[in-house]
Amino acid sequence: MASHCNRQYFLNPRLSLQLLALVGTFFVTIVTESAASIQLRGEVGGNVTFSCPTAKPNLKFLYFQRVEIFVNGYYQSKTASEIAELAWKNTIMDHDKTTMHMYNLNVSHHGEYQCLFQYTDSSATQKQVIHLNLTANYSKPAPTVHCSDENHRFSCLVTCASHDGYPVDKVTWNVPGSQMWTVLNSSEMNDPKTMMVNISSTAYFNCSNGNTSISCSVGNVSSDVFSVCAPIENPPVPHCPMIEAICAVVGITFTMLVLLLWWRCKKGQRGAAAVDFRRVNGCEEGNSPH
Repeated sequence: MASHCNRQYFLNPRLSLQLLALVGTFFVTIVTESAASIQLRGEVGGNVTFSCPTAKPNLKFLYFQRVEIFVNGYYQSKTASEIAELAWKNTIMDHDKTTMHMYNLNVSHHGEYQCLFQYTDSSATQKQVIHLNLTANYSKPAPTVHCSDENHRFSCLVTCASHDGYPVDKVTWNVPGSQMWTVLNSSEMNDPKTMMVNISSTAYFNCSNGNTSISCSVGNVSSDVFSVCAPIENPPVPHCPMIEAICAVVGITFTMLVLLLWWRCKKGQRGAAAVDFRRVNGCEEGNSPH
């Protein structure tokens, strides 16, 4: 990053001497600070313009610095290439000599800057404090739901997470008043490279009041509305042609067996009736008088 590179200039004796030669008179003159600081706002990845309120004629020098780090500026007796050697690579001075444009903003650029300037007819250096406040929109919160039982009848834990925002913010839960719930924990973590913030919050929901529709938000970014404690319906029996065919064959076979047994039973009953009839008739013939 540009700020890291410019710190190295102050560790290099040759460049340090160049900078002192460039702005050496700044440290032996009286500095008059403006009462009100300037507030600038920018977005990570975007651009911002620094402007120092000065009278443009007879300007001896004007430069911006971050703490003791030279950012960019103008000096009457120095060429643009000499200034550019020390300037941050993501900055450029405007032709009016009092305005600086900064590009590709990242979290490290957030903070306080100073504009120091002096006129040719004065030995007093004036200072204007400028605060750069950076923001980055958090991602759309993503909820995850874990319930204590398969049918979501008792309790559920819901976590809402959002990433790559700045500065630190918090998760807000949008829950109807009748639902029994409580926030268990919240966390914020900075990415070690980008310094962007990842946040999350976990809440406990008592499912005794049944299904509830809720959402969560970070700043002006909200999640989709989702359900908590919604009972899970029994899944439908999957449609399978093979199973249906087997069931049909089994049904037909069973029906044929029943009919066969019924037919054999009827046939047996008819045969028994015929035997009984013959016996009765035989007895009657044998006992009849001659």
